[in-house]
Amino acid sequence: MTLTHDELTDATAGSTGGDDARTRPITDVTAWLDGLEPGVRPALRALGELLAGVVERDTAESADKFTARCLSVPDVGHLIDEGRQLNPVSRLTMPLALAEWIDAHADVCEIGPGEYTSPPKWTQTEIGDRQYRHPLCLRAYFPAGTLLGDTGCVIHIEARETVMYTAEVSAYVTPDHQASARAVLDRLVERANELNPYRGRAVRASLAHGLKFTVIDLPSAATRGNIIVPDEVWGEIDLGIVAVRDRHHVLNAHGLGARRGVLLCGPPGTGKSAVSSVIAREVLGEFTVIYVEAKAGAELLTAVVEEAQRLGGPVLIVLEDVDLWCGQREAGGSGLSELLYAMDIKADARILTLASTNDAEALDKAAIRTGRFDSIVEVGYPNHVDAARILAALIRDIDGGQGVDTAAVAAALPERTGGSDIREIVRRAVLASDDGTISTATLLAEVGSGRYKAEVPAGMYL
Repeated sequence: MTLTHDELTDATAGSTGGDDARTRPITDVTAWLDGLEPGVRPALRALGELLAGVVERDTAESADKFTARCLSVPDVGHLIDEGRQLNPVSRLTMPLALAEWIDAHADVCEIGPGEYTSPPKWTQTEIGDRQYRHPLCLRAYFPAGTLLGDTGCVIHIEARETVMYTAEVSAYVTPDHQASARAVLDRLVERANELNPYRGRAVRASLAHGLKFTVIDLPSAATRGNIIVPDEVWGEIDLGIVAVRDRHHVLNAHGLGARRGVLLCGPPGTGKSAVSSVIAREVLGEFTVIYVEAKAGAELLTAVVEEAQRLGGPVLIVLEDVDLWCGQREAGGSGLSELLYAMDIKADARILTLASTNDAEALDKAAIRTGRFDSIVEVGYPNHVDAARILAALIRDIDGGQGVDTAAVAAALPERTGGSDIREIVRRAVLASDDGTISTATLLAEVGSGRYKAEVPAGMYL
């Protein structure tokens, strides 16, 4: 059949006098359609299908139709949808577990749409130095004999959490297999916990549209040998480590609870953060280490503790400068109530909380009672003997350091000189020398200058 522009636009041709010079045959209908404006082509195709009474294009199968077809029912209204909501961490671990099941049954598993008729979505998540490939939104059909013995099921995963989406996983089965659907999801949760990529790592918990974990590196320079604090500090922390790592069975068997809390208090610059770094590095691998940012602590500490329980094994939670967000109840704010509630969750959990504050008096008495923080240890300014030990540890590998009279330099230090001040004295001495060497004289000169202290000058600026 040959069409002409005359036949398609007869009314237009009549109104213009029928210009034959503009009329030419259409020998290739497909090419002619392709030459139309993009918005015209679908409308014209639809009109042709309507006039001919024939639909030539295939309609994509929707997620619900895929589910109904796989489970041999007329529509999803004949099925049970057993679901679980996903928290920020399980939005990664549950898809990882599902991806493992899909790979294990790749020869029989059928993948369906993510939502409506959209294609299944996969993504990659970087955790530390590893890339994890996992589904983001899809449905997967597992026939009878794979996940369930005598029936099949369809698992739907939605790992996105936005205004438009709720992160969840669900299992579709026929109504007589609802208990089996719950069992399948329980197995998926268990495997997801086993695959948790944060276990045994150091992570930072932050507030970013909910709880977010980020893998971090710990400083390697800090050790018990070069962080000089009272022996009591290490002793109380070691007691907590033993409780959650080695003695949790016997403590929990007698109802005593294995969970421990240690609060380091003292003025700025005395080594509280350095102590936390030393302990975190020592236990990393056997413990999961979670540094909690102030905003996350004030609003999401409970969620952090719940995630710590799911990790299994011992966990070290570090709360630095806790007084920034958790003060007296008269001051208001939600930080105190969040801390109190979180510290009371699961006394038998294998969690050691190591917190620090510059001002213990700023904390509410309820926050620092036994059972929440079992030990309160002061990390104060070093005496002259300890100051000499700190100085010796800092200059050990510096040119000229072996000849320094550390006792003389320590004796010249004013009262209330912290470890961070001593470190700055050494830094300034190295920078002031022409060749990077130090001596007793150069160190004493830096002490005498007083410029190592970052103090605001007195007086007014007009």
